[in-house]
Order: sequence, then C-alpha cells, then structure tokens
Amino acid sequence: MRPYNKFMYWDKLKKEIIDTDLYSRSGTEVGVSGGVLDLKEKNGDYYPIKLLDRDIPEISCKASSDKYINYPKLNKFVFGKLPESWLVGEYKKIFIGHIKNKNVRRNASSGGIVTGAQKYLLQKKLVDGVITTKMKKDQPYLSESIIATSTDEILGGAQSKYVISPTNLILRDLPGKYNSLVYTGLPEQIASIRKLQYYKHDSVKNINYVFGLFYGELLSFSALTSFLKTHKVCDLKKIKRLFYRYGEWPGSMRVELKDGRIISVKKFYANYLIPSHITNFSYYQVDYMSELADISVGDGWSPVYEKRGDGWSVIIARSEKGLKLLEDMEKEERVYLQEISFGDLLKMHSHGIDFKKRGAFIRIANRRKKGLPVPEYGYEPVNIPASRFRIEKLLSFLFWLFKQRFFIMILENLPPKFLGWFFVLARDVWKKKTKNAKKGNLTGLRFKIKKMDNI
Repeated sequence: MRPYNKFMYWDKLKKEIIDTDLYSRSGTEVGVSGGVLDLKEKNGDYYPIKLLDRDIPEISCKASSDKYINYPKLNKFVFGKLPESWLVGEYKKIFIGHIKNKNVRRNASSGGIVTGAQKYLLQKKLVDGVITTKMKKDQPYLSESIIATSTDEILGGAQSKYVISPTNLILRDLPGKYNSLVYTGLPEQIASIRKLQYYKHDSVKNINYVFGLFYGELLSFSALTSFLKTHKVCDLKKIKRLFYRYGEWPGSMRVELKDGRIISVKKFYANYLIPSHITNFSYYQVDYMSELADISVGDGWSPVYEKRGDGWSVIIARSEKGLKLLEDMEKEERVYLQEISFGDLLKMHSHGIDFKKRGAFIRIANRRKKGLPVPEYGYEPVNIPASRFRIEKLLSFLFWLFKQRFFIMILENLPPKFLGWFFVLARDVWKKKTKNAKKGNLTGLRFKIKKMDNI
C-alpha cells in the first residue's frame, strides 16, 4: 500500500512541471487552485507559492499545458476533427489583411486584427468582457491580465509583449459577473483554456471566443535588463513607458525614461536579444500558430507587404464561429481581408514552423535520451531529414554559447547600433546557408498519432 500523501497533487505539479525547464508560467495552476496558491513575482519571473496548508485541487494539475497537451483529442473536442496539416493546424480559410480603423492599425503590432475584433465584439454586445494583457502602470516593465470592458481598456492591451505574462491568473476572477467573454492568449495558455472547457470547469464556461497569437519564442526578463545595460541604464524604476513594437510596422523596441530620454531600436535589430535570453520552455513547445483558437493572428512577413508598410496580419479562421466573425466584420467594412493559400502561409512563416514542428521535436527527443522530463503532445513527426538534425546540433551550440555570461557581457558593451546591424547581417547569412535544411520539404513532413491517456 502506498503511503498517504497530504500534498499529492502539489508534489506532482512541482515534480513534473514547476521544477523543470517545461514550466511556462501561464498562471493556470494558480488561477484554478481555489486560493490555495498565489503567484510570486521576482525579477520579472513567476513562481507559485502555497498560501494554505492543504493540497491543490486536481484540476490545477490537469489544466496545466506544460507537460501534457493531447492535440488530437483537443482538436476533436474543439473542431470535431483532426487537422489536415499538423504544420498549421485546423483552418477554414487563411487571409492576409488589416483592420480599417487607422488609429487601431497604427497602434497595433501588425494589422490590428485582434484589437479590432475585440472592439467589434464589445460594441456589438456579443461579449461584455475582453481578457487581454497590458503593461502595468506602476511597473511598466511587467505585464498584467485584465478584463477590459471599454474601448480605451482594449487599446491599452494592443501590441505584443515579449515578456513572461501569466495570463491565466485571471481565471481566479472568473466567471464573475460576465456573461460572455473573448479570451486572447498564447498557444499553451489557450490549450489550458480548452482543457478546462473539456472538463467543464466553471471558470471558463462564459469564454465564447478565443483569439490566439503566433508564438515563436518568449524572452526572459534578463532580455530587458541586458538591453538597458547596453544603453547604460541600470535602474528599472527610471522607466516611464515600455513598448516592444512601437511605431510604424514592424515597429521598434522603445523605452521612455522619466528623465525624458528615449531609447528606440528597430524590432529586427532588437532581435539580437533572442539567442541569449530565450526562455528554456520555448525550446520544447510545438504550437506556433495557436492551433486551438477560433482565430489565430501573426505578422504578414512577406517582402510584398513589408514594402507597403502600415502593418499587415496573417489571419487564420479556424472555427466556423471565427470565420463568421471575420466575414461579418468584412461586410461592415471594419476589416480588409484577402484570402491566401496554405502555400503562401508556409512561405511567410516557414522559419517559425520549422523551429516548432521539426526543431522542438528534435530537442524533445534529446531531452528524453538524457532521462529529463519531456512534454507529450499526442503526435510527432516521423521523417525529419538527417540534415535538419545536423543543423540542430549547431543551433544548440550557438544557443549555449550566447547564453554564457561572458558572451552576454561582451554584447552589453558593444555599441547598440553596431550590435543590431551585425545581428541582422549574421541572421541573413545564416538563413541563406541553412535554407534548404531548415525550410526544404516542409510539406513532406509526416506525423503519427501517439497513444496518450492524458488530455
């Protein structure tokens, strides 16, 4: 007979998720803990702490998406079928487009689709609350999730936040007084929402629309502090406002200081921070395009649209509900939509798809060989070419090198303009040299369904 464990589910959560590299800080386990847990922030990172001397509810483990996401089962639950392509997930139609409201489009990360759709739903009274994420007013370098009930609050949640955001902490306030909600989040956060809907948990019963963002990787808080050090700023309290995608698309990372100084670096230049500060859990997540959302949105990365400026979004209508919403907005001339092909989508986002659908599975296999905890997704690729494995070995070394403290210190002491320029140049060379291995024959990638008991 096994000995009685008073904290069985808490111990399980810590062992399988919290104390591993898989822990994504989504806030889910705290949000549905019934007050047993709280989330503690320290230096921009988040960890759950116990408030009560009792075990957490079982749902805190079940709803977490860091260890188990049964994508085949959840696809059948959400869409009634498996996707035709595991590269991008289920979809009805794919568009390139933008919101027609110039103010919304200008203040968004790309085409303003998410913000515009949130506004539309609220104005049409199809929802009475919008779950979104904004930067804190008193600590503008940290994010917080809110339930917006006005246009101004929705606009406050516009733009990307490349910082850890425990969005699902909001679950502890739900369902509350709200009859209908629209939820916006990242792939793994959305997976937890779908899990909770599968289990018919009370907190999500009034979430009627789910918007998802494309998501390649998330940066640790050290990215911001390192960026500031490069510009000779060491005190976070000097920050007045922080933007990760400010100005004309694709935008700039912009820090406004209380003394009036402004630090601004083009987005592609600021991407030099990624290799040194990518979060560990980003390596092992395989959903790039929020495959369980009603509508998924990302940047329209194509020379054609980049030259036009103003901001363009790729929009994937995944559910009938999502497609109807977009078509209704188009009829009222709220949004410009141009349907594009599956192939067009792959061309725009082949790098991100490869990073998730081949790279992540290779990295998971390497962890498994070492006996380390790995996530289970219910499917996996079966024919990754040998050349892609070789590229991954080189990538792993480069990521390891860039994360070394001595290397980060070198970067922090280089002239910012040179650093950004050199990174873009090096990235372009890398993309050309590895194009065939990383992007070749993506459509030929085959997957198999794996037996998986967990949802």
